[in-house]
Amino acid sequence: MHIYLPDIKSKSGDIFDYNFDEKLADFHADFSEGGTVKLIVRASHSGHEVLIKGNIEAFVETFCSRCLEPFVQKLKANFTESFTVIKGSSAEETPADLAVETANMLTVTGDTLYLDEYIRQLIILAEDHSPLCRPDCKGICSGCGADLNQSACQCEEDDSDIDIRLLKLKELKSGN
Repeated sequence: MHIYLPDIKSKSGDIFDYNFDEKLADFHADFSEGGTVKLIVRASHSGHEVLIKGNIEAFVETFCSRCLEPFVQKLKANFTESFTVIKGSSAEETPADLAVETANMLTVTGDTLYLDEYIRQLIILAEDHSPLCRPDCKGICSGCGADLNQSACQCEEDDSDIDIRLLKLKELKSGN
C-alpha cells in the first residue's frame, strides 16, 4: 500500500482519496492466510507534510482465549497522521526499509509514501488482548480439557480434591 507523492504535491491543499483492499498474507508476512484488510485514506499535502486520514477494517484469523478455537476477528480503527517530507534520494533503500522508516519516524523520503508497516502496526494495536469467539464462550475445562461449548465436563467430582476450607461453599451450591 503506497501513495505516489508527486500527484499530491502538484496540487497542494487538494484532497486525494485512495482505497485499498488486500489479503493480509499478501500485505505482510506477519499475518496468516484468510484475513483481509480494507483501507480508505484521504491524503493532502501542506508545506513539508503529507497529511493522511482514514479508517481501516481488517478481518484477522486468531484463536479464542477461552476455548482455543480459531475464528475470524473483525477489527476497526480510525487514524490521522502527519508525515514529514524529507528531501533526498531513496534509491539505495528497499520499499520494505522505507515502510519501516515511515512508520517509526513518521517521515517520507523520495516520491512514495509506503504505508505497509504503519498499517500493520495499526492492526496490531486494534487487536483484542484476549479475543473471544463469542461473548458467552464457556471455554475449556481445566480438569479434563473438554470444550464446554460443545460438551459437558467429563470430570468426576471428588471431594478429596477440594480444599476443606471451601467445602461450605459446595453446601451453598447444592442448597443444603
